[in-house]
Amino acid sequence: MYKIFTSIDGGDRSCIAFKLLRTMKITIILLITVIVQVSASSSAQTISIKANNTPLKEFVVQLQKVTGYNFISNSELLKNSKPITIAVKNASVESVFEQCFTDNGLAYVINDSEKTVVLSKLVRQPVNSTVQQVTGTVVDESGAPIVGVAVTVKGTKTVVVTNNAGTFALNVTDPEATLVFSIMGFETKEVKLTGQPLKVTMKESDTRLNEIVVVGYGAQKRSELTTPQSSISAKAIEERGLTRVDQALVGQLAGVNVKQTTGLPGKGFSIQVRGGGSISANTEPLYVIDGFPLGQSTADLSGNFPGGNALDNINPDDIESIDVLKDAAAAAIYGSRGSNGVVLITTKKGQVGKAKIQFSSSVSASDITRKVDMLNGEEWIERATEMINTNYVNAYGSRGAKITDTDAQRLAIIGARNFSHFLDPRWSMPGRPGLKFIDWQDEIFTTGIGQNHQVSASGGTNNVNYFISVNNINQQGIVINTSSKLYSARANVEANLNQKLKVGLNLSPSYSINQDPGYEGKDVVFHNALSMPPVVEDTAGVYTNSFKNVPYNYAPAFNSPVARAENQMGQTKRFRTIASVYGIYTIAKGLIFKTSVNVDNSQSNIMRYTPYTVTNLLSVRNSQTTVNTSGAFLTNNYQSFVNENTLNYSTRFKKDHSVNVLLGQSYNNFSSDASTMSSVGGYTHQTIRTLSAAAGVRGNTTGARNLLLSYFSRAQYSYKGKYLLSASIRTDGSSRFGANNKYGWFPAGSLGWRIVDEEFMKKQRVVSELKLRATYGVTGNNSIGDFGAISTLGSYGYGFGATQALSIGQAPNRVANPDLRWEKSTTTGIGLDFGFLKNRITGSFDYYNRLTSDLLLNVPALATTGFTVYLSNAGSVRNKGLELEFTTQNMVGKFKWSTSFQGSHNANKVVSLGNGQSQLILPSLYTTVPNSILRVGQPLNSIYVVKNIGILTQEDIDNKVARYGTQTVGDAKYEDFDGNGVIDANDRQIVGHPNPDFTWGITNTFSYKGFDLRVLVQGQNGGSIFSVLGRAISQTGLSHIYNMTGDYRNRWRSPSDPGDGVRGKAFSNFGNIVNTDWVYSSDYFRVRNITLGYNLKQIMNFKGLSSARVFFSAENYFGKDKYYGGANPESANTDLSGNGNYPQSGDYGGLPLPKTLTFGLNVSF
Repeated sequence: MYKIFTSIDGGDRSCIAFKLLRTMKITIILLITVIVQVSASSSAQTISIKANNTPLKEFVVQLQKVTGYNFISNSELLKNSKPITIAVKNASVESVFEQCFTDNGLAYVINDSEKTVVLSKLVRQPVNSTVQQVTGTVVDESGAPIVGVAVTVKGTKTVVVTNNAGTFALNVTDPEATLVFSIMGFETKEVKLTGQPLKVTMKESDTRLNEIVVVGYGAQKRSELTTPQSSISAKAIEERGLTRVDQALVGQLAGVNVKQTTGLPGKGFSIQVRGGGSISANTEPLYVIDGFPLGQSTADLSGNFPGGNALDNINPDDIESIDVLKDAAAAAIYGSRGSNGVVLITTKKGQVGKAKIQFSSSVSASDITRKVDMLNGEEWIERATEMINTNYVNAYGSRGAKITDTDAQRLAIIGARNFSHFLDPRWSMPGRPGLKFIDWQDEIFTTGIGQNHQVSASGGTNNVNYFISVNNINQQGIVINTSSKLYSARANVEANLNQKLKVGLNLSPSYSINQDPGYEGKDVVFHNALSMPPVVEDTAGVYTNSFKNVPYNYAPAFNSPVARAENQMGQTKRFRTIASVYGIYTIAKGLIFKTSVNVDNSQSNIMRYTPYTVTNLLSVRNSQTTVNTSGAFLTNNYQSFVNENTLNYSTRFKKDHSVNVLLGQSYNNFSSDASTMSSVGGYTHQTIRTLSAAAGVRGNTTGARNLLLSYFSRAQYSYKGKYLLSASIRTDGSSRFGANNKYGWFPAGSLGWRIVDEEFMKKQRVVSELKLRATYGVTGNNSIGDFGAISTLGSYGYGFGATQALSIGQAPNRVANPDLRWEKSTTTGIGLDFGFLKNRITGSFDYYNRLTSDLLLNVPALATTGFTVYLSNAGSVRNKGLELEFTTQNMVGKFKWSTSFQGSHNANKVVSLGNGQSQLILPSLYTTVPNSILRVGQPLNSIYVVKNIGILTQEDIDNKVARYGTQTVGDAKYEDFDGNGVIDANDRQIVGHPNPDFTWGITNTFSYKGFDLRVLVQGQNGGSIFSVLGRAISQTGLSHIYNMTGDYRNRWRSPSDPGDGVRGKAFSNFGNIVNTDWVYSSDYFRVRNITLGYNLKQIMNFKGLSSARVFFSAENYFGKDKYYGGANPESANTDLSGNGNYPQSGDYGGLPLPKTLTFGLNVSF
């Protein structure tokens, strides 16, 4: 059999922070200069090496480390060869190979493009042989030419490599010779000469099991993994022309739920691994880029990332792979930050060989996926007429008021005109003179044009390798006056200083500018656009109640959404540098020491400005002018410094035993500061937007810092590659923990059994892969706040004496808890990796059970403390789930079709709440009666409202059915859950939960004769949404001055016209109570991506051109959801609770997602 020797010393690659953009530019220029010089000398590679009577097999391993080549050979051939004795310095690679291999009776073939050397037995040709030329073409199963295939005359040193057209020509002396065709990713093929030109078809090899995947602080063969791990390759990212890293994860990985919470350009996604396990702490995973653990992304109470998302400004085209550690047995090596899973991102690095230049460019056009269905102008007038007439009769019916009364008759009864009891006479006139109908959504939505351009260069010698790239993204939003611009660069350089020492530098500076005048949230642009009536005075048009225009009398006092969007400023500028330097030293055979210094520095500047011309009513604008202009300037600075040191020992003994041991230490220092300055008393100038024109300025500053000191260890053992064991332990000491719990311990262990390698499996032909896994691990969540364990001070006022003169002072604002510690997750799991029919079908199945305990909750405090509650570790939550991933090769050959599926089911429930509590009703900011609850045995943040069961009829009234307040016929009918005959807050019940029960994604990939097609469909089922936006635009009894959702077309109008039984009458006046009218299904499916590509190499054969591909992509273009109270079922933009101890984010005006058409070109030389 053949054995492949591969390097295992690949380490982490990161970068060093530079703060100034000028420094970044100079650094990149210098690096490019060095790289060009390195590339120019790559044709004359030299090495230094010594060996004394060393077995050839061991010498090949030594050569591999020095040259960077992977050697492929028959193990028996190496075993039977003579030992090597050599001592050379700065000798050419070719001369060393000649001396060690040819003189040993071995032929060698070097393939620089694939970094491989193939060794075989040297066959001496007869002296009298005649020379003949052999030509041919090498293609894949689809007929596309393969570049870089090594074509070797078996048993000789004669070798050529196929050109860009896949053709070759070589001379042979034996007319019956055999040619060997080899290249990474394809099965090696032997072909006997026929005397005719050859056409050789090569078959792709199944390399999945031998694939090297990244794990915490190392790398491992996929076949030897004992924990569940999902991966995404560079190819899957590059083919789509993505603009964000997290975008690549959507619908791809079982157990990883990725939510696109906003339609604004450049904004991050929300990621949750295996369900939510915390009530108040962060639930985002830990991101590790090239071994550097970044600061965890922490959303604010609104679900946004004000300080930036960890994945912001990272170029997707720079990424080599993404691996997600879902299980605690794998994530425990990251200790108190691993509870929410770990996402490992590996960026590209250079390979030995000539420089490779890649260029990619794409343009895109984005539009909204859908609008919120609202009443149009005619429908709004009909509802307003109905409500005004009813209000008029209800108020003045005792005076003889009738619905049919004319304007003059109403004036005679009431005595003065008002807009609550009088109709606009123009509503009944033909053509509605003086009025204009407006669809406000159409006015603010637009087509966003985007561009994405990137250039990269990579290559290297045996001593230095490099990868550099520059990237520019410019994306306009789907709503007016929004945009995102990104400029980024990356330089990854690695150098072998000698045979034992390797050093590396990674540098990734970026600069972004985002513009958002304030679209998402309560009472801002999009919410106002939905609530604004679709009728205005035609003299004002879309600029109603703005500038010098008056509002429409039958409208709320909102300023024009268009005017606000066009004139408000909300600009965020962010400069970020992720950097690291590292060194790797081989102390002895198998013993490697690594040290790294890592920095992540981010600085954000936010400028907000609202001119007086789009505020208040016209009378105020005319009298107070610039007094109502407002502005603010905010800065957020974040620094993360990480130093890590690891010692790794790897050995194999007695042939069948393999051991890998890791020891490590980590020091993390995180600091942040922020400042806010805002105008007081308006501005003194109408055109200057900076705070220098403010009448007065108020400001405040904040700062925080925390430290984490860690020690960790891991041991991995393999017997015959069949019985696998892994165990790890980590201890974290954090400044966030209480004085009595400064250090936490996080152990983990996992077992693997490759059943397929057992003797009893050898004779069967169906099962090609079968591995059983079992895992146990403890992880933590230290996102408990920097000062949660200590008592802090606040400013308070106190009145003294008879005059109650106010004095300001400081006093403790909470009780210290020296026992406060991390939230702890204990997970057990079992899984199965499988493959059938020579791995035409591959996949995995996993079950997990995770108990998260010591949750942060406020519990009652002793009265002597002066406080009612204090923060403690009290509650627990359990998540159980199933995950299934599989890939099938449905068709192979010229036409290829493969299918990948991932699906997961997660169910969580509250196990305990501390102090014997069985439930905790959560605070609500936007409803008088709270609508969310924590109850033992039920899912987290269950929706807790009154159930709407229909429409009240006269029969219900006669039968004294329970009613709420002054309800009458035609109003909503609610379930009397407690059975006391009255509808009130005690009739609330759990009607759903915000977490989906099932998430899934399916990808079909097709290829034929240079064409490739990829279709990704993704969705979720089983969750619910309590929408405060839905409440705001559809609640019962809402005044006629607001617009309403489209389902009011089918409202109850009379006993003979009851509508569809969902919406009650328009003129209800009983108020409202939290109910299922505002609860929607979060189910959806989306055709997330369709990408069609064509390999231009089929028709182009330019010299130096390695590959060229043109593609067309459609993102989010088709789909369906059941969220009628908003535009996006995954929206998160508003704090629902108003309480940091029980954060809940929801939708109060979230934009729809963009659907995007992209045309792009990828070229490499």
